[in-house]
Order: sequence, then structure tokens, then C-alpha cells
Amino acid sequence: MFSVPFESILQALGYFGVFLLMIANGFISFPSSQVLYIVAGYFVSLGHLNIISVSIVGALGNTVGNIILYEVVRAYGLVYITKWTMFPEREVKKVVFAFRRRGAWFLFISKLLPAIKVFAPIPAGIAKMHRGVFAIIIFISSWLWSLIFLSVGYFFGKTEDIFGAYALVLSLVSLVVVGIFYKYMNSKEVIDAIE
Repeated sequence: MFSVPFESILQALGYFGVFLLMIANGFISFPSSQVLYIVAGYFVSLGHLNIISVSIVGALGNTVGNIILYEVVRAYGLVYITKWTMFPEREVKKVVFAFRRRGAWFLFISKLLPAIKVFAPIPAGIAKMHRGVFAIIIFISSWLWSLIFLSVGYFFGKTEDIFGAYALVLSLVSLVVVGIFYKYMNSKEVIDAIE
């Protein structure tokens, strides 16, 4: 499974490995933070790591990666960022529009949504959002995200056990929130604004 490289990295580098991987996740959305945190949560359950330390180090790493992406977008703009194949222009424009309408709340909520969270720093960079406010919002939402998946790994293990009752409830809640968010992102208001 995908967790095997994470296990090796965590065994070799511990908290520093979490920090480095989450910098990469914050900048290019790879590797998967969900899988990393579930594996780390499993290591916490074994007593090899501390949940508070992992969550803080992971959130700091993700914040650093997001700041790098934010600064790139702030310096070079939307045209530059949409040249990267991982950031489709149409989706980026929708996120930029939503950010302009909802601002800091959009940034906070979008960092807690799978698939959308990768785009969160882009509109903030385009809008030249205050760097301090951006960093604080990103850190808090990244920290909350880490606690969710660390808890799944802690209580249900790193592989098949994550499909327990807790993970199912968490997934259902996430699907409802993501569904509402996607409905807004694909609403007539947003589509008309970007076309």
C-alpha cells in the first residue's frame, strides 16, 4: 500500500520527515497528507510519536509549503500558475472568484476540504492577502486537518481498519460539506463570473 514509504520515512526521520513531507504537500499537494497522517497516527498509537508534536510539526510544514506557493503566485500571478498542469485554469478562476466573495472564511474552509485545499493559497496570493493573516489561517486549518486524520490512524490503524465506524461517519460529514462547497463552486453565479 501507499503507506509503506511513509512508514520508512517516519522510522528514519521521525518528526523531521513529517515536516519535510508536509512542506512538499503544501507546495505541490504531494504526497497525500491524509495517508501520511493516518500512518503517523498509527505510529502514535504504538508510542513512537506524540500526537500533539506530529500535528504541530505537520501543520508548520504544510504552512511553509503553502507560503511558498502563495509567494510564487503573489510574485508571478495567475497566468504563471495556470501553466502548471496540476492547477487547471478554469478551477483556479472559480476559486479566485469564491475567495474574492468570501475572503478569509473561504481560505479557512477550503483548507479543510479534500481536492480544494491545494488551491487555497492561489487566490490569497493573487489578492495579495496580508502575509501574517494568511499564515495564521493556514496554520490553524492545517492543524485541524492533521488532528482529524491522526485520530483516524490512532484509533483504526494504518490500513484496513480505517474503514471503521468513526472513519465512515467522518467521511459522510466530509461528503456533505464538500457537496455543499462544490455546489457553490459550480453554481450559476460562479460559472457566469468566470466565463
